[in-house]
Amino acid sequence: MRFAVSLLSLLGVASVIGTVLQQNQQPTDYVVKFGPFWSEIFGFLGLYDVYASGWFVLIMIFLVLSTGLCLWRNIPPFVREMKSFRVNAGKKSLASMKHTALIGGGLSPEIAARYLSVQGFSSKTVEREDDSVLVAAKKGAMNKWGYIFAHAAIIVICLGGLIDSNLLLKAGMLTGRIVPDNDSMFAKDFKPESILGSGNISFRGNVNITEGQSADVVFLNADKGMLVQDLPFSVELKKFHIDFYNTGMPKDFASDLVVTDKASGRKTEKTIRVNHPLTVDGITIYQASFADGGSGLKFKVWNLSNPGRTPAEMDAVSMSAFPLNLGSEQYRLEFDQFTAMNVEDMSAPQEKGKLNFQTAINDVRSVRQDKKFTNIGPSIVYRIRDKAGQAVEYKNYMLPVKQEEDYFYITGTRTGLEQQYRWLRIPMDGSGSIDTFMALREHLSNPEVRKRVIAVSAAGAPENIRAVFNQAAENTLAIFAKGGYLALNDYLEKNIPPAEQEKMQGFFYQILYGAMNVLLDDTIKTYRLPDWQPGEARNRFLLNSMDAYTGLTEYPAPVLLQLNGYKEVRSSGLQMTRAPGASLVYLGSVLLVLGTVFMFYIREKRAWVLFDKDGVRFSMSSSRSERDLQKEFPKHAAALETLAADLKKTD
Repeated sequence: MRFAVSLLSLLGVASVIGTVLQQNQQPTDYVVKFGPFWSEIFGFLGLYDVYASGWFVLIMIFLVLSTGLCLWRNIPPFVREMKSFRVNAGKKSLASMKHTALIGGGLSPEIAARYLSVQGFSSKTVEREDDSVLVAAKKGAMNKWGYIFAHAAIIVICLGGLIDSNLLLKAGMLTGRIVPDNDSMFAKDFKPESILGSGNISFRGNVNITEGQSADVVFLNADKGMLVQDLPFSVELKKFHIDFYNTGMPKDFASDLVVTDKASGRKTEKTIRVNHPLTVDGITIYQASFADGGSGLKFKVWNLSNPGRTPAEMDAVSMSAFPLNLGSEQYRLEFDQFTAMNVEDMSAPQEKGKLNFQTAINDVRSVRQDKKFTNIGPSIVYRIRDKAGQAVEYKNYMLPVKQEEDYFYITGTRTGLEQQYRWLRIPMDGSGSIDTFMALREHLSNPEVRKRVIAVSAAGAPENIRAVFNQAAENTLAIFAKGGYLALNDYLEKNIPPAEQEKMQGFFYQILYGAMNVLLDDTIKTYRLPDWQPGEARNRFLLNSMDAYTGLTEYPAPVLLQLNGYKEVRSSGLQMTRAPGASLVYLGSVLLVLGTVFMFYIREKRAWVLFDKDGVRFSMSSSRSERDLQKEFPKHAAALETLAADLKKTD
């Protein structure tokens, strides 16, 4: 029994882990949450599928054996004890009990037995060889069933868990009859040894179905691979519905399903939602999740090796991959999930600080937030992979995001799932686009335009320093055009003495800002963009454009993609389970409740009335309710004493 209690404690701890840690998720989700090191450790320990892990199953097997042996050993004596009236209780043992008393004459065995019967006791009267008569009574002997039910409940629940724990599946994998597939992407590509028949007695698998499509298999996680589980029916997703709270959290999501039996062709139409599943042929279909089902996407694309301001148009589909050929360079565009709604907490105030090259560099990729829940619109996650297989992940938002007083089109980059996104912010112009910024970038890359702009800027300088100013402005603008703030900072560190760097930073910044201001005027005039009168908004746009230009010089992609439109298609994540052990778990739960009721609410009590030549002795005992007996025994003793006195008077 001590061994069984220890095993039960281990199961309790494991069940807590299985409840707190979300089970059977994608491996990448665990890598993002725990990092590559701990995700590998947790996977090795089987914590991502606790209830089907080998050590959990082994504990249940030992618990069933241990508890079963305990019942095998204790049920016969329990049954004998429940049937027994303990008629062998001796005179000395009754006299030595804690609750015992002598009753006056006049009481007969028949009257004592009738009294105890009225009080709820069942009794048995025996005559002994010493001419004494013993009335033995008992009440609450069913208390022993509590122990039997509670222990049987553990066995039944564990058996149900073992049936649903893929025990046969693991045995098949150990013998090599079943082999998980690590490479195939589609069900049709799985080998026969990786496909389970529809007669499998127990399974729990998942499948994503896009609107208008159907599936007749589910996928099972098995070690580090996957298995395909055939279904006796096909499931079609007619329509997916979802409602959101103001915070962006899903309020309710549901799927309109059509289930068609493969053998009979019988169709079942039902809308399922969370906690409202559908059961067909012993298989329960749960609404588990939802995702992008391959939405149509439209992009504006700028080739960053070319400073041209006019983008190309590109159509794509989320959850798909496309080749990207840029001359001799070949890449692969891999689109991930499209999200039509992104509600973020935009409440953190921006800290003000001294404007210098370092803060300007740091601010290039920092997205500031003004702390309130705001829907910042659709987004797409994609990766650009080079010929060597190295990939950088990007997250682009379709709509401009407000940061403090201005709006930006933002794109995040990262090279690993464990990293945070680093953000590129391109400022929105007065017409709500990035056309002005891209035109400014094209203008800045043209040496002839830079000379014309510098000439205009130098016209206001004193004649005696105009030539020097012109040369300084030309160098400053050329360095900035090459690498933004980063290039200017490198130039200062290499060519200016450390003691004078801070002073020269301010000088270069004034030259740069003045030249860029003239360049913006020339850009608006040249490309006939909407006029922009001088003011704070224009000044902020210019500063933000200089930040964004620096960010683009360090941007790790050969192209800049800006989401420009979409046609959303959703998919429904369904979990399908065949769990015959569930009925055993329910039965075990009922037994556990009954066992608790019998053990804690039914009190076993024993009473004896011994008639011999020395008088009448009344004794009582209880296995657990000693406190109740302290109040109950005096009442019974007094009642029997009164009954004996009344009978004596009658005689």
